[in-house]
Amino acid sequence: MTALSNRGIDDELTRVLKDAQEGDQLAWERLFREYYPKVRRVVRRKLDRSMRSLYDSTDFASDVMKSLAANLSRLDFASSEHLVAFLAQVAEQKVIDEHRRRHTLKRDVTRERRLDAIVSESAPVQIASHGPTASQIAQANEAAAFLLDRGSATERTIVQLRQEGHDNSAIAGRTGWNVRKVQRFLQNLQQSFQGERR
Repeated sequence: MTALSNRGIDDELTRVLKDAQEGDQLAWERLFREYYPKVRRVVRRKLDRSMRSLYDSTDFASDVMKSLAANLSRLDFASSEHLVAFLAQVAEQKVIDEHRRRHTLKRDVTRERRLDAIVSESAPVQIASHGPTASQIAQANEAAAFLLDRGSATERTIVQLRQEGHDNSAIAGRTGWNVRKVQRFLQNLQQSFQGERR
């Protein structure tokens, strides 16, 4: 960031800036109260309609003020007008950078669609599910039928309990088997099932 000339320095601004640079919280709060609304106005003027739906002017204004706080020790301003011009330039650049980032092909905001909007020319939006697909459910049912057709009543009970989501210790408690025996049975069953499917 640029350092501006010290000629014609506004005494009040210089004192507040110097106090803020030295870590005075009250001085920083005064700077913030004084210049934050001006930065927000600049951001509001620069945000276009597509960006307004994604960002609030306070997002950018806060980011500008954060940048000012981070670089305050390296900056000198000749007057409050110079500080306002500097903050306006930083705010405008942040909006431009975000606009460019959001309009790259990967993140193009013009390609975004509302989920509840149904455009007559296109098909309704299909929302991806975290659950299993229909083919995965069919395969699981097929596997369960295969596993239930073989073995003793206890082994069928183990398969049913596992399907219901019980863990090995719960299955062992209900069948009277040792937990390790249940684990070995399920592992062997899985291996034999995978061998049959190949």
